[in-house]
Amino acid sequence: RGVVPDGDYIDRLMTLYDLRLKAGDKPAAALKETLSVVLASPMFLYLAEPSADEKRRPLTDAELATRLSYFLWSAPPDATLRDLAASGELKKPEVLAAQTERLLDDPRSSGFLEAFVHQWLGLDRIDFFEVNRALYPRFDSGTKVAAKGEIYETFAYLLRHNASLRDLLKSDYVVINRVLAHYYGISGVKGDGYEKVSLPKDSPRGGLLGMAGILFMGGNGERTSPVERGAWVLRKLLHDPPPPAPANVPAITRLSGQVLTTRERLLAHQEEPQCASCHRKIDPIGFGLENFDAAGQWRTEDSYTAIDANGKIDPKSTKTWTIDPSAAFHKGPAFNDYFALRDIIASGADDFARSFSEALVEFALGRPLGFRDEPLVTDMIGQAGKKDLAIREFIHGLVSSEEFRTK
Repeated sequence: RGVVPDGDYIDRLMTLYDLRLKAGDKPAAALKETLSVVLASPMFLYLAEPSADEKRRPLTDAELATRLSYFLWSAPPDATLRDLAASGELKKPEVLAAQTERLLDDPRSSGFLEAFVHQWLGLDRIDFFEVNRALYPRFDSGTKVAAKGEIYETFAYLLRHNASLRDLLKSDYVVINRVLAHYYGISGVKGDGYEKVSLPKDSPRGGLLGMAGILFMGGNGERTSPVERGAWVLRKLLHDPPPPAPANVPAITRLSGQVLTTRERLLAHQEEPQCASCHRKIDPIGFGLENFDAAGQWRTEDSYTAIDANGKIDPKSTKTWTIDPSAAFHKGPAFNDYFALRDIIASGADDFARSFSEALVEFALGRPLGFRDEPLVTDMIGQAGKKDLAIREFIHGLVSSEEFRTK
């Protein structure tokens, strides 16, 4: 990392090496033991940051190269970055901007893309459970992998072409492969690689809300959860996260034994004082996404079959209903269907840009966002806004900031 190790540390390593030789180890074995101490050292495993009581200071040239490289490659700086750091050129704004572009253009930027998108959108939930194949036979393991890949590959396309962040809210195209094209009912895609495919005007796909991988997370593999979906939209797209659910929420006993629609069941929760404030905010968004089933396929009907006390299906208590996606944002506009909901969410691109910027700052600096970061986030949005929220402009705004160049 371009930092000369402390002399005492080297002396301790040499003492260990000598002790192993005296104990009868051959030189190679003694050296292996010594190097294992180096590789297990926190100084090797972690990028050390100052404690809270230390004063902030500008990064050294080598530290700046390291921060930039780990941000955009998740790897140590290469020879070009090290040489620019050694010459003192890297700190020049035009050089730093050019190197940011170079790192983003390099295939190694996949390290940033995969780690950031996973952390930002909370994609770990995709692997929390499997779909019930008896209910959704088309959503096999290959489709699940392809659906998860669509999320990463769409962001990769935006990054590669410096496209607008708005396209993640609503777009007239998808980035899919043959497997997902077949699942979505889109013709003309033959390869296993992901490619941009134009959509007809009436397609529910295009943007995060139409992705099977995102929709799959809003359920349990058997049934959809408007609450999960609505809360995810509030957190990730609208920059308006709901508070955590209260502990020990009692069951609504008066509903026991009744076969209810999803909407009826959730509206009942809104009658409970400890549930009402959050559910009135979360549930309407989830209702607007109910035309997508638990595996992300479009539907117009849903059904529910009760399970008796012995855990057996009771076919006499099956209820089927036509999905009603209409609702209204709490203290906000109403919508009649999913498409209107998507338009409302897409109109809030500035809120989405703030959510994205905050996640980017946390990822790049490796710490939670603080109130002192608000001016930085505002500046990032302002810079990107001049170019229609182009993805790379957010990154350039962050890398050129004082916060990124100090520790």
